[in-house]
Parts: sequence; structure tokens; C-alpha cells
Amino acid sequence: MRKEPEPPRSWTWPHYNLVRVGIPALWALCGGWRVDGQHNVPDSGGAVIAPNHVSYFDPPAVGCSLKRRTYYMAKQELFQIPVFGFIIRKCYAFPVARGTADREAIRHAINLLRAGELLVIFPEGARSPDGKLMAGDIGAALVATRAGVPIIPCALYGTDKVLPRHAKFLHRHRVHVTFGEPITWEEAGGGRVGKEQLQQITDRVMNSIACMLARYRQMYGD
Repeated sequence: MRKEPEPPRSWTWPHYNLVRVGIPALWALCGGWRVDGQHNVPDSGGAVIAPNHVSYFDPPAVGCSLKRRTYYMAKQELFQIPVFGFIIRKCYAFPVARGTADREAIRHAINLLRAGELLVIFPEGARSPDGKLMAGDIGAALVATRAGVPIIPCALYGTDKVLPRHAKFLHRHRVHVTFGEPITWEEAGGGRVGKEQLQQITDRVMNSIACMLARYRQMYGD
């Protein structure tokens, strides 16, 4: 049975704040931690954060890089894992059925955004198997335009090196998180929002992420 996501409150669960302090300290010991572009995330009001996806560490990497609390849209299979499913729900994640038009998840997402919350949606829909940026789905653009909020591209670098696929232990590597400039449909041309327009917004988001990732490769030489 599906459960409602954590409702917007004037306070945040203490364990969520503890994770936001503890994870960056861990990454600092594992090779370094850097966050850029925080000024692109509004201090108040709803917004969709749209990162690339290469590691299970990506959600905490984004959450720990934000000054505000954020919610997460996550695949429903994760909530079926004993204990872990309970933990991520209490860390403001809620389930979505991938590959379907999950109207309930979309409704939850829009309500959260209209209530002034941040929401993380991975446009690729799944972790990249080789670290390369995959095509983006229009779901993030759909939710953002219906809620009337901007989409903020986010580039994650190094999380897949700290926790590679099938690894049992953490590896040493720097983690770098950058938030790009917000994108709204008005800035992308305005007018009626149909599937073609949603794809245009998605392409702009993915192009922004690709440019930020290219700067990482140039900066770090890999």
C-alpha cells in the first residue's frame, strides 16, 4: 500500500539534518567535497532540482549541497527494501512507478512544489551504467510546468567513484556538485506547453548538465 509523502512542515526531522552534516564530513575524508552554484537555488518557493544520476550516493549528495530541505521522487522498488525503505521515506523520499504515467506521484510532486518545497527528480530515470549522461525524460519538465516552478539543472561528479556499482566499500575520490541557472518555460519561449515544448525544456536541462560535466573533465583531467 502506498503512503503519502512526508507533508510540508515548519520543522525538519533531526535525522535529516544530521545526515546533511555527516555525509559532507565523510566525503571530505574520502577525497574532497565542493559545491558551486548554490545562489541559483531560490531561498524560498518551489523548484525542481534535476541532477544526472550515476550512483546511489547521488540523492544525499544533492540534499547535503542544498541550504534548504528537499523532497525526492524515487523508484518504488526501493521502498520495498526492509528498513531502508522506511529510512528514505523519513528522509523525504516518496515512490514513483517508473515507465508509467504515475498520476499519484505526479500529484504529490505538484502539491509539494506549490507548497514551496524543493523536489529532486532525476531526468534520466535511472543510474547511468557507464557514467555517461543519458537522454532525459520529460517527467521533470512536466511536473515543473504544471506546478509553475523553475527547473534547476544539477551536475554531480565523483559520486560513482566514491561508491562504484557493486562496490562493498567506499573509495577515495573528490565529489563536486554544481547547480546551474534555473530554466522556466517562459524563458524557453513561453506559450502552450505540449509534449514538444516539454522535450525542449528537457533538452535545455540536459545540455546544461552536459556543459557542467565537461568543465569537470577539463578541470580534473578525466
